[in-house]
Amino acid sequence: AVDSALRSDEKVARQVKLHLCHRYSGRKLREIGSRYGMGLSGVTQASHRIGLKAEKDKKLGKLLKRIEKNIFL
Repeated sequence: AVDSALRSDEKVARQVKLHLCHRYSGRKLREIGSRYGMGLSGVTQASHRIGLKAEKDKKLGKLLKRIEKNIFL
């Protein structure tokens, strides 16, 4: 869902996927970090940053909400 919604920007797609994993997967930070090649605090910081970016960028915010809604259908 994320890849198709964010085809034009792979970097943002990766950040959104990391954020969703951090927020909803229930996985440990170590697991998420190893998947994305970063440390525990890096996962937390990157997730927080994309959340802030989504608050400022209305288009990204709407997209993130739509993806979250589709996850929980």
